[in-house]
Amino acid sequence: MKRILITCIGGHFSYQVVRSIQKTKKLSKFILGVDVNPNVNAFFVDKFEPVPRADLSMLKYVKKIIYLCKKYKINTILTSSENETLAISKYIKLFNKLKIKTAVSSFSTVNLMRDKLKMFEHLHSSNVDVGEWKKIDNFNDAENALNYFGYPSNTVVIKPRFGSGSRGVLIVNGKKNSFTHLLKDRFCGEGSWEAIKEELKNSNKSLDNCFAMPYYGGETFDVDCIAEKGNLILAVPRLRVYQNPLSPINQGCIVGPNKDIHDYCKTLVKVFKINGACDFDIVIKKNMNPQLLDSSCRLSGSVGASLIAGVNVTAELIKMMHGKK
Repeated sequence: MKRILITCIGGHFSYQVVRSIQKTKKLSKFILGVDVNPNVNAFFVDKFEPVPRADLSMLKYVKKIIYLCKKYKINTILTSSENETLAISKYIKLFNKLKIKTAVSSFSTVNLMRDKLKMFEHLHSSNVDVGEWKKIDNFNDAENALNYFGYPSNTVVIKPRFGSGSRGVLIVNGKKNSFTHLLKDRFCGEGSWEAIKEELKNSNKSLDNCFAMPYYGGETFDVDCIAEKGNLILAVPRLRVYQNPLSPINQGCIVGPNKDIHDYCKTLVKVFKINGACDFDIVIKKNMNPQLLDSSCRLSGSVGASLIAGVNVTAELIKMMHGKK
């Protein structure tokens, strides 16, 4: 029986993650939920504790997590955000010393996957197909990249190197005369280059540390993966059925096998040397080849969606972490 700590318990689908653990007999008798928001409704866990923000101080965050692990005799940690995963991976030796299992890869791996530009460069140098991209640091760079990718005939995506949840993602579409905000609680949207440029200036935002890539527009999958020392153990593709292409939460999906995506994930996991949980966003291009859009070295927030298809990714991850089949 495991005593489990789950981070970001205030997330949209945290209940499903907890439920997936509770559904498995003899897996856990205690679940501690933590979150930076002290006011989250964490009724579905056995105990809740607030924690400091990992992006402000990794050390303060890790010290609080270790304190809680000792207080509640935690032996398993599941992270649900990039910054928390990075913090725990940086101090992984402390957790290993305390015999606390974590679902995170090495610090170098997590740090690489966090920087989307370096991630693409690394995969390209390892002969993995990740398409084309152009580094952007200002408006002139953006215009050169747009010309290179054939705008306005072709739609182009501009993304920040660092970030998550579609923050800062811009779809440059020559057919859209005005700028449309695609999410209410964060800056991202779609419009022509002129409309986007005007919106950026009005919002006092820059294009520093960004990159551009083609907008592929094909079927897009969220793929929940479990890996052990660079070997893919499990991959569950979930075809997105979204009304908003930039939605940071699952708006609907179809779960099913896909050999091309499975083989592509197998290569990604090996090149990244992933050990534990990971999540890939993959699109099928017009030539029917898979193309990586984004990745994270942790469980997807919507991993519980696979339960409907009879695949308990969270439970399988915990079993693997503790050496079970």
